[in-house]
Amino acid sequence: MPWSEVSPGHFQRPLGANEKFIKSIGDRAHPLGREHWSVTAQARFKTSDALQGGQERVPELHKAWKTMRFAHPSIASIANAETLDYYVPSPDGLEDWMQQTFFVVEEDTSSQQYIASLQPSPYLTAHYLVRTSELILHTAHWRTDGFGAMQLVNAFFEAFAGLDDRDPIDLPWGQEVARLVPSIEEVLDLPEEATPEIKAATAECMATLALTRGAVGVSYQGDLTTLPAGTHSVQGRLSQSETKAIEEACCTRGISLLSAVHASVAATTYAGASSEAKSKPYTSTMRFNLRPYVPEPYSSPAYASALYTGGYMVQVPATHSWTENVREYNSAYRRGLSKGFLRARREYALNVQELLKKNIAMDGPPPSEVDISSIDDAELLVRPVYHGKSGDVEILDVSIGVETLTRQLYCFVWTFRGQLGFNLVYNEAYYNLTTATVLLDTLKNVLLTELGIRDDRAI
Repeated sequence: MPWSEVSPGHFQRPLGANEKFIKSIGDRAHPLGREHWSVTAQARFKTSDALQGGQERVPELHKAWKTMRFAHPSIASIANAETLDYYVPSPDGLEDWMQQTFFVVEEDTSSQQYIASLQPSPYLTAHYLVRTSELILHTAHWRTDGFGAMQLVNAFFEAFAGLDDRDPIDLPWGQEVARLVPSIEEVLDLPEEATPEIKAATAECMATLALTRGAVGVSYQGDLTTLPAGTHSVQGRLSQSETKAIEEACCTRGISLLSAVHASVAATTYAGASSEAKSKPYTSTMRFNLRPYVPEPYSSPAYASALYTGGYMVQVPATHSWTENVREYNSAYRRGLSKGFLRARREYALNVQELLKKNIAMDGPPPSEVDISSIDDAELLVRPVYHGKSGDVEILDVSIGVETLTRQLYCFVWTFRGQLGFNLVYNEAYYNLTTATVLLDTLKNVLLTELGIRDDRAI
């Protein structure tokens, strides 16, 4: 159902089934002051001499933030139990929203430390770290995904570089509602009632969830009673020469870079597993950006603040070699998503919601594998340089991640400015920095070694 005006300046639509099930997962951690799978996108930047730096640039950043809301109003929508609500702001309302959502951080803290302290918000929030010149966007996962979050980073810097003398208050507020995003169910024109074909496709997707049981996992701290703490991460980048060598090696072998990293993530999980677990199969997620599968204009960056993602679980046996795994992953990525998978998006989400309500306890240890998520070439999402009337804005590096409250680790991967980047996300209640660093070093070493770029296996 599309957005409708339920009272003057108040627009509303039902939460989509996928938004609702992702929201229910995130909301479970609210009593702990956290939100599972909340998305965090980062960009470190510098400006030319013509633009102000440090604390002096804050008023301009505020203007850019308000301008960005006009272009992407769904960053200010609020999710209730059954509906999404958006209110056209008055001048005072726009200022109040800015004060609630844009934060200037002057403390001497790293982005990783700061992200670990973030708490849930009804809105998408922005955080400017003055000392390191970093922008962090943080939001619940029901609002967007990794690709969309990076497109929103791009939208912010487009607004910042493109500022003029006009006050954002003077924009034609009320017209922005035409850009409120629809749900994936509406975009794909999915029926309310599932057909037999849709039910069959849903059953196939649901069946893959069982693959997480009895799978190999990384050894973790604590026991089943250990409560989660903050989310931390360890980041790394390969040099431009190493990245180029990896891309050339993948091209020669007829495989994608993502497939090679995925196989290396599997090997990393086995390396971090206990000796008793090393004979178990490895289960991970085949994640897909749905934007290439939806019609125009919904595939464009104008719909960045939308949850357009999907996936299913896959499993490889412990007896498989790296080469066998990379071939299997490459085939799956190349195959992409079927029409049946897309048509099952609503029914699948409804089925998962029902499963979550039952709160069925899993047999055996909880999943603790390293899983993978990729935004591919980040330069297709975030421009390296923005040219404006007052000067240029250069993006030095980017990163993407999520909050995790489970024993699962998530390896995010991308390329930017010719470098392959990694962000390994973990919960500090179950892993420490040393363990995470060793895992990421192992991943990089496996990737370089298996592709013949590094001859030894020393980290």
